[in-house]
Amino acid sequence: MNTLTRVINRLRRLLRIRLVGPAHQTAAALHGLAHMVNRRHDMNGRRIRIDLTIREKPLEEWR
Repeated sequence: MNTLTRVINRLRRLLRIRLVGPAHQTAAALHGLAHMVNRRHDMNGRRIRIDLTIREKPLEEWR
């Protein structure tokens, strides 16, 4: 990756991802996301924010 590509990636908007669910499903989704980011060259040097919430009970039971 050259310097210009790094500068452009820094100026791009932050990629925001929100994962909510049981531990096994959220871990699987995070693992798949890591593979996707690793395969894409345009994601190299890009900032990613991941909000992770683990809920063992379904959302309806929390209300």
